[in-house]
Amino acid sequence: MISPTTETDDRLVDAIWREALPNDEEVRSARRRLHLKAVVIAGLLATSYYALVVANSDLVVRVAAALSLVAALVALGTSIMHDANHGSFARRRWVNRTLAYTSDALGASSWLWRIQHNRLHHGNTNVVGFDADLELAPWARLAPTQAWRRRYRWQHIYIWGLYGFMTLKNLLVSDWLSLAKRRVGDQPLHRDVTPGVLIRVTAGKVAHAAWAIVVPLMFNPWQAVVAFYLACSWLVGAILSVIFQLAHCVEAAEIQDVDAPRRGEHHTAHQLRTTVDIACPTPVLGPLFRWIAGGLDHQVVHHLAPGLPHTAYPAVAARFQRGCVEHGVSYHVHPGLAAAVCSHARWLRAMGREQPFELR
Repeated sequence: MISPTTETDDRLVDAIWREALPNDEEVRSARRRLHLKAVVIAGLLATSYYALVVANSDLVVRVAAALSLVAALVALGTSIMHDANHGSFARRRWVNRTLAYTSDALGASSWLWRIQHNRLHHGNTNVVGFDADLELAPWARLAPTQAWRRRYRWQHIYIWGLYGFMTLKNLLVSDWLSLAKRRVGDQPLHRDVTPGVLIRVTAGKVAHAAWAIVVPLMFNPWQAVVAFYLACSWLVGAILSVIFQLAHCVEAAEIQDVDAPRRGEHHTAHQLRTTVDIACPTPVLGPLFRWIAGGLDHQVVHHLAPGLPHTAYPAVAARFQRGCVEHGVSYHVHPGLAAAVCSHARWLRAMGREQPFELR
């Protein structure tokens, strides 16, 4: 297998990719499946919320409802919010922008998400200094050129617990710091933080607090509300964090510097080098993970065609992977979910051991 690094290889990979793209009917069919899935997610969300918050249920039912609510919220983030913010949920822009506010309802600003995720991450995948998804300092080190601290020797152990606080971090800290500094990671926003932006971001945080805390307090003791909120928030944050990390912060994915060619004709090859898919071979866990992950087991296709509904990814990925194999081009795939998690753990451990820049 060859890794596409030369101009000739770039043209070959682009040609293979063009052959894998779906036709109009495939896109329409995929979008219909996505809309049906959105209805199922909305129904699961409403039913779970009612059983947990409003209904006078016993503890066992409430715990089951909480777990169901977590699954629905994760699916909401990966399957509706994610597609909508990429403009792929619907053909009409106003529908996508309206549904993009589900990110705000989950506690994270959709306005900042489109800057950090759509522009910086997708345009500079695994590029140190540009891709803010690699920036977990001072808690963890994800790239060899990042500064090392003694605590990172244990990051492969403690990071799993910290992942769960992602939702609270976005709700209470990260978004506000980005707005105050006018930066996401090391990169400037390149957009004005107007009063209208501040109002929308604040309104999103208030909406999250309303459905997640205020309404539950109307029906339940405050101790129960706090306990269930923290538990559900942690689970949602942990699941979403791990799903996104398994594609890029693993052994098979390359970490590159700012001089890496990644624009124009290099884009397809760059995504192949820095992104890893996850195979879902098991008959039960595989489809369940794929449903919850919103097609992000096919991250390569997502990075190459974020404007496609994620329900189109499996067919496109199969064609693209088959074409890459036929032409001897490397296409990285974890053999399963457990293998992906183990690879991420090994990467964390490796980054915790290397010490090119030590800070005590």
